[in-house]
Amino acid sequence: MKKITLTQSINLLVLLFISSLTFAQVGINTTDPKGVLDINSPSLGVVYPNVALLATDNPAPVVNPQGGNIVEGTVVYNTNSTSTGLSTEVFPGIYVWNGSEWVVHYKKRHSELHNQTAVLRSEANYALDWQDVPGLGVSDLKTFTAKYSGLYRIEVKTNFGGGKTESNSSIFVSQASGEFRFLFDGVANDFSTTAFSAYSSYINSGTYYESIWKETSETKYVKLIAGQTYPFSLTFDAFDAPGFIGNGSTSGFTPPASIDLVNEDFEGSYTVVQNHVPDGGCATNGWEVYNTSLRCTACSDNVLLIYSFNNSCTQDATAIINFTPSTTSVDLNFDFGFRERSGRLDTFRVYVHNGVSQVGADLVNINNSGNAHTNSSYSGSISVTPGLTHSIRFEYYNGINKARYASIDNIVISENSGVPGPPSSEGRGYVGNDVDCQIEFTYIGE
Repeated sequence: MKKITLTQSINLLVLLFISSLTFAQVGINTTDPKGVLDINSPSLGVVYPNVALLATDNPAPVVNPQGGNIVEGTVVYNTNSTSTGLSTEVFPGIYVWNGSEWVVHYKKRHSELHNQTAVLRSEANYALDWQDVPGLGVSDLKTFTAKYSGLYRIEVKTNFGGGKTESNSSIFVSQASGEFRFLFDGVANDFSTTAFSAYSSYINSGTYYESIWKETSETKYVKLIAGQTYPFSLTFDAFDAPGFIGNGSTSGFTPPASIDLVNEDFEGSYTVVQNHVPDGGCATNGWEVYNTSLRCTACSDNVLLIYSFNNSCTQDATAIINFTPSTTSVDLNFDFGFRERSGRLDTFRVYVHNGVSQVGADLVNINNSGNAHTNSSYSGSISVTPGLTHSIRFEYYNGINKARYASIDNIVISENSGVPGPPSSEGRGYVGNDVDCQIEFTYIGE
């Protein structure tokens, strides 16, 4: 055994004494540490343990040398990149364990979101096969410029709803389908989508259920170069749709063509929607569908009628007919008649409403001009907001009882399908909804 001298013993005691004094702080290249660990170097850095993490919710391959779970605050540098398409994927960088997942620090951030700008009404036999998704199509010349060199995730989220089905005497359900094409830097990525529409003869004497949205998403990973610009686009191809009106399309028109959003002559089943407070003294309940001689000159058979029958009842009511445009302008046409009564404050007004306020000026406004009988038609256009539900409103007010009547017929609200737009809305599918289709670019890492 080696003998320990007196001098060595004294030196050991001194070292132990000094160690006990400095146990609370450790200094590297400094004799005056300002914390539990103080590292001083003008040219060197701290190298974290390099590990290849598997996912943010998985502590592996990091372990606790004392056994059990790794402790909160464990810091590593991850060298791995995953491309799972999940929110738990990892990329190179410094990660800290928070007790349940790895949290990345000092992440390079670059993200861009591109949205569809208007609803697309698709057509199964579209002449050019692929229709541009508005705001994202080939004609929009969209580009993305990478801020960093490395891996980017591209998420394409789409929404598709079927159009109007055929009808029968009970319940009819049919499936519409199509394919999206995401083109990035000349490389096409196609993915399919489907949606269901239905018809029921048992609800309100016949009701169509269409535009029931189905979301489909596709994720793509690409390595990009900083500063380089990449073109991209999103288009849609609707497939033939058996069970839908016109097999999903209506042919025989040359674009641009007019699409009817409303075409109502009140000859079929029709449910009146109106703002009206009933008056028990009236023979009718606000606006009702009638076959009567009290109709406008250009009207025939059934009309939408409101009638005070010259008796002591108040027939103040506003009939409402909804429509949803896909363009910025619609054309409106209708026939109307209004029989006033002298000395009564009866009025007839027609206007467009967007659900919040009136849009534009009154289309018709006849206000207590005496004992007059107006028979006329209206034809004009008005600016609207694409994708927003509007309504045309027919307001009748008789104020001091004993007024006469107003009638409406042949209401057509249409829009231009554009060039080279589909020729008809019957049976077609719809691309986009309140959220619309989206394309999001996100930087992942080197």
